[in-house]
Amino acid sequence: MPMMAFALVFLVTYALLAKTKILGSNSFIHFLTSFLVAVIFASSPTTTQFTVLTIPWIGVLSVMLLLVLMIFAFVKGNLDEVVKSPIVSVILIAIILIIFLVAAVNVFGPFFASQMPGPEQKPGIISFLIHPAVLGGIILLIIAAISSAILTKK
Repeated sequence: MPMMAFALVFLVTYALLAKTKILGSNSFIHFLTSFLVAVIFASSPTTTQFTVLTIPWIGVLSVMLLLVLMIFAFVKGNLDEVVKSPIVSVILIAIILIIFLVAAVNVFGPFFASQMPGPEQKPGIISFLIHPAVLGGIILLIIAAISSAILTKK
């Protein structure tokens, strides 16, 4: 399963980079970046577990969406109005976000539960945010956002 997660992350990242051309049009850069992201995902057991938990549900959602669209095609005859409807997009995005949220709670829940303050500590969001692991993650996200903004600025 880790190899399947590696392959999926690599392919999705490469496809997104090639399609959006965020890093330019050089396919070697896209390939290298996708490979590095996939290696990072494969080297972390929790991210691999998250990917492996999410893949089947996205597959089930795709099959169910295909079946529902086939039913609409048989009933209405014209699928353009159904597919282009904004409510269908909102529902589909909401379902995908729920799948990701449930998978994240199942995979990362024990980590966050271990980081929450115990009975000897003062409970609250402030004590959670000033924990070294959480604070380090926030600082890394800020550095990544600033460096991404600087690198992509034209």
